[in-house]
Amino acid sequence: MLGLLLLLMGCTTAGERARMCAGLDSINVLNRTNQPFTVQDVEPYVQFFDDHGTPNDQVLAHYLLGRAYYEHGEAPMALQCYHEAINCADTTAQDCDYAQLARVYGQMAELFYYQGLYRQQLEFEQQSVRYAWLGKDTLTALMNYEQESFAYERLGLSDSSIFIIEDVVAKYEQNGYVSEAAIALGGAIITLLDKGEYQKVKKYIDIYESKSGLFDAQGKIAVGKEVYYNFKGQYYLNTGRLDSAEFYFRKELHDGKDFNNQGAAAMGLAKIYQKQQNNDSAVYYALYAHAMGDSLYAHKTMQTIKRMQSLYDYTRNQEIAQKEKENAAKEKRKLYFCISLFLLIMTIAIYVIYGMREEKEKQRVLYLHNLEQLEQTQSEILQLRAHADEYEDLLEEKEKQLAQQRDEMQIHRKKLLFDHSAIEKNIKESDIYQILLGKQYGQALSIAELRECRKIVIENLPEFNSLLLSRQYKLNAKDFNVCILFRLGFKSKEISNMLNITQGRVSQISSKILREVFEKDEGGAADLIALLHELY
Repeated sequence: MLGLLLLLMGCTTAGERARMCAGLDSINVLNRTNQPFTVQDVEPYVQFFDDHGTPNDQVLAHYLLGRAYYEHGEAPMALQCYHEAINCADTTAQDCDYAQLARVYGQMAELFYYQGLYRQQLEFEQQSVRYAWLGKDTLTALMNYEQESFAYERLGLSDSSIFIIEDVVAKYEQNGYVSEAAIALGGAIITLLDKGEYQKVKKYIDIYESKSGLFDAQGKIAVGKEVYYNFKGQYYLNTGRLDSAEFYFRKELHDGKDFNNQGAAAMGLAKIYQKQQNNDSAVYYALYAHAMGDSLYAHKTMQTIKRMQSLYDYTRNQEIAQKEKENAAKEKRKLYFCISLFLLIMTIAIYVIYGMREEKEKQRVLYLHNLEQLEQTQSEILQLRAHADEYEDLLEEKEKQLAQQRDEMQIHRKKLLFDHSAIEKNIKESDIYQILLGKQYGQALSIAELRECRKIVIENLPEFNSLLLSRQYKLNAKDFNVCILFRLGFKSKEISNMLNITQGRVSQISSKILREVFEKDEGGAADLIALLHELY
């Protein structure tokens, strides 16, 4: 009787195991075909196979649970599940599923990559490659070997990155993976551009376009790969073919809608126009790239905050689970692990934010350089007006150039939506304004300081700048400087000190500007100041 009962229990267990194996396989199919499934879908299989499964079953169950957590934005829990999957594996067994183990290590390496832990990524990619070869999964082995190049590139080891790409391309080709080989070459192009190896870049571009399978009949690359246009534009820019470079930067600007593509394309166009000495266009695209850089910085900062929030939620959930399931010693170890991981993520986040701020500062320096060029054009116009008859054609050309620059600066201001209080605050907090305050009682301004005054006006008061520089009024440099200092809040006596002219001369200039610009036959400096303060 007892033997019959045991036999019936064994049959029931075997049937249940077959049903659970079929269910786990169905979830694995969903995973391989990128179809959704949840943590709740997988947890019963983890519990069952931890008690009744083989090591291979347990590896697969914990791996799929990790995949479910990852797809729902809980990367720390996914990483823990992957660790548990590795611990379940019996690598000494003849039937060990090495190919599955390779996928676990590969997913862990991907997690470390997105967290910026590139040395850890290398360690797990190498393990993934090792087990993929043992499992005779050639394609997975080569794909994960290729991923090592990205870690080396992020670590600044460009020679190692290039070596791996060229080595894996040869191996892809040996095994008949032609398109994979061509796609892998694409990862080397930007690094080779930085190294100045343009002949090799051209060779790889040709292979990438002809054999990757990523381009349609019209030569348009697959959606999401538009950054390639920037690489090709950079190649043409560095080899002196500016028309071709402009074509590809504009193609990226048109097709690549994300902040990264928009900013990179605009920066490429700014470099082209700077080489062509087309200052107005260079400034326009430099400002646009600057704006896209700010947007990208904000986007990446938000992503960092979300990752930190995910870790915080994970920590809280683990603390609750520990109180219910584990003894005090295990809870302490778990809490230590969570705190360490949290500090690690915080360190990474700070490093990433610092790097983004450095990039933002580089963009600001470029913007100030272009502002300097705008001021230079304006200074040249003021100087040429003193010899208008002799340099009429050159003066007309410079005024047209200035008009274009001024229009584009106005467009940029509208995008930034500056209000008047913000403009006045920018002026009062500028370095040159503080210098002016120190010189208003006796010291004359230098040429360099007057240029800084003009730049603060160009940047903050385009309507003021546009009106007074209009060709119809033909104001000279001294007239313009008097108006600037009045607009910045200084009085006639202070201006006479700063410009080393008499107060009578300041009054004459005030009357001239009231008459010629504002069409008022009567009035003095106070009337002019009031009118100038209405201009933004």
